Amino acid sequence: RCFSMLRTGHLPSCSTRFSTRLKSLRSTNARVALRPLCKATSEMKIKVTYFDIEAVAEKLRLALSMTNTPFEDERVQFKDWQAMKPTVKYHQLPVLEVDGEKLYQSSAQLRFLGKLGDGSLYPQDPKSAYKIDMMMGLCDDLNRAFMPALYLGMRHTNFGYPEEWPEKDATVKAVREKFVKELLPLHMGYLTEALKEGGGKFVCGDAITIADLQWYPQLRYFTKGVADHVPKDCLNAYPEVVAYMERMLAVPQIKEWYAKH
Repeated sequence: RCFSMLRTGHLPSCSTRFSTRLKSLRSTNARVALRPLCKATSEMKIKVTYFDIEAVAEKLRLALSMTNTPFEDERVQFKDWQAMKPTVKYHQLPVLEVDGEKLYQSSAQLRFLGKLGDGSLYPQDPKSAYKIDMMMGLCDDLNRAFMPALYLGMRHTNFGYPEEWPEKDATVKAVREKFVKELLPLHMGYLTEALKEGGGKFVCGDAITIADLQWYPQLRYFTKGVADHVPKDCLNAYPEVVAYMERMLAVPQIKEWYAKH
């Protein structure tokens, strides 16, 4: 009878003992539901597994650094990857391990990490989250624009060219120089516009978000001179972008990370 009344929202004749018990169960269930969310990041056992380079795992390392979350930074040597690859889901890195559970896909991993700490790296507010997602998508566009130029020099057979390809070096040079001359300015223009619209500090406004933690390693890559025919001063023509990178490196947690790595 009491359960029938409960469905209709009336409990006038239920016993006080039943009502007290119901409130107790609700309180207990609420505590149980919230317990995983309340776990301090310092209590979580986290490991990032990737190659001994920055690339797509660097944004994860920076996110953990920004929330002062201890983590194991496992670096896989390239010579060991082929033996390891069949054992890894989707046959790709990085792998993010949290309390024994393995998480995959770097963009999803970054969003997960952005919710650690006080959650300010990836706020729950829909409009804020949308702007962050938009800026991450814009960075993905830049990455996709560069990928053919990058992988043509690394895995040219994937593009239909034979293993022995005499024109490889000249073609790679032409494609990468075209990227620097035509595609990079386009995307740096987009970034410059976003910085100005947001007040010029970070890509989504005055506070660092996971969007910044994705953009910064990508920009940093272009300034390291590690890709042939992509000069390390290629961003100097974009003063707002250079100033943005300087602000990012001045953030204490990021500055400390790169001082050690």
